[in-house]
Amino acid sequence: MSDYIEPDTPGGVNHHSNLNNNDNLSNVDISNPFDDNNNIASAVPADSDNVSKNTRGTLDENVLETLRRDLFEINSTLKKVVYPHFPSRQLLSSTSTMVNESLSSSSPTSPNNQSIEDISANCDLWAPLIFVITYSLCVSHAHTLFSSLFVLCWILLLIMSLHMRLTKPYENVNMITYISLSGYCIFPQVINAIISQIIFPILLKMIGNRHWSIRIITLLKLITLILCELWSLTSISLVTNSRGLIQIFPLGLCLLGLGWLATIL
Repeated sequence: MSDYIEPDTPGGVNHHSNLNNNDNLSNVDISNPFDDNNNIASAVPADSDNVSKNTRGTLDENVLETLRRDLFEINSTLKKVVYPHFPSRQLLSSTSTMVNESLSSSSPTSPNNQSIEDISANCDLWAPLIFVITYSLCVSHAHTLFSSLFVLCWILLLIMSLHMRLTKPYENVNMITYISLSGYCIFPQVINAIISQIIFPILLKMIGNRHWSIRIITLLKLITLILCELWSLTSISLVTNSRGLIQIFPLGLCLLGLGWLATIL
């Protein structure tokens, strides 16, 4: 009579396969783990082939490949969140036609919420961090004002996210997703900061500090501010499904503050 007690194996797993795997692992010499003659890969069970090839393992790849992949992912998210919404007339048309809609149209099963879920599935905080650092560096010119602008940007992102979370409790979207989407939507403000703080001063030095040149540069700064403000507001309104004056006005006010600082400092 055998003393072996068969353990309970949920799901009908055969314990003989586990014994065979243990036999394969016992044939591996672990005295020298750096020896290439040990065929450890052959001892891995065949079920490991079911592991997804898209898992993000960064320990066995080059740093440049990791950075390039992250940049491609950020660009792909920008293609969904920011790039298509540059025509600002979409904001006006969507706002005028959707102000009087009931909340039932904004249920989690609506197409807009499905698009939010699709975008938020790949959202991250790396892109907002890069945008905030770039904005703070351009506006502060890498001086002592950098830390204040850095903290201010994150406070505004938190305020916008909290506002969207409170005004739309019927949507199943968490705070981190709103922070990520808000961070992506400040990308036009980063463009405004680069143009206003780097490109326009270079043009002013090339033209010369004349009265007409200063007025032209100031006018161009105001035009850039308006375009980037409408671009950001359109993106965050359409992507997060924000409708009506109550939901859109605080978002526009926060974005206007970022754009105005980049214009006057």
